[in-house]
Amino acid sequence: MKIWTVDAFTDKPFAGNPAAVTLFDEFPSNPTCQKIAAEMNLSETAFVKALGSKQFHIRWFTPEVEVQLCGHATLAAAHVLFEEGIVQNNTITFDSLSGPLFVKKEGKDIILDFPLQKISETLPLSFFDQLFKRDIIVNAVKAYDDVIVELRDELLVRELDLDLLHVKEIDCRGLIVTAKGNPPYDFISRFYAPRVGVNEDPVTGSAHCKLADYWQKKLGKSQFLAYQASPRGGIIGLQIVGDRIHLKGQAITIMEGKWKV
Repeated sequence: MKIWTVDAFTDKPFAGNPAAVTLFDEFPSNPTCQKIAAEMNLSETAFVKALGSKQFHIRWFTPEVEVQLCGHATLAAAHVLFEEGIVQNNTITFDSLSGPLFVKKEGKDIILDFPLQKISETLPLSFFDQLFKRDIIVNAVKAYDDVIVELRDELLVRELDLDLLHVKEIDCRGLIVTAKGNPPYDFISRFYAPRVGVNEDPVTGSAHCKLADYWQKKLGKSQFLAYQASPRGGIIGLQIVGDRIHLKGQAITIMEGKWKV
């Protein structure tokens, strides 16, 4: 079984978000997939099974759980399929727990066509008193399986040092913290998901499926350039098309290997 490590949402090594990618004729058992993901110890490992010449089944595991949607590991998987010549043209369809996901290669860019995940009810700011000073929070909303908290300015997001035990108490997959960006970025964000074994994710495609809806409602536009301000950092181009979101990024292979067990 071959395995690759790919840095996604970046055009240079040691940046963006690293994901492991593995290809199978048949998926291993769930416990084996989970052990492989724990062994890799990256925020996600993508497990890919061919269904046709350009159609694949994809699954994603953190070191602790299987998840329903992952952007950077899908980008990494598509990058491997294109770079290794497994897919001969420039389109891929992935079957997933979040339905069909579509991928297109345009030059060096890979564009992911994902479901737009819309925000819902506003949350009381008092709920976040243990994490933030009240005067720095602009808004807090439920967003599908995550929570979005908007802060007053970009610097506050960049300088965050959150208590992950309190983050873990929030009843959601993860906490997205965001703010309006300084040019060239429309907004910036960070993402914390200790409940699923990812303390801080470097660059999170699935979080931007919610952030795009949030910032469309605030800024009245449907196209964005976003920056995830983790220590590694990553850039995502976004465009809302109906009830879908297109996420644009690049990727680079860091390592290729073979499992011995």
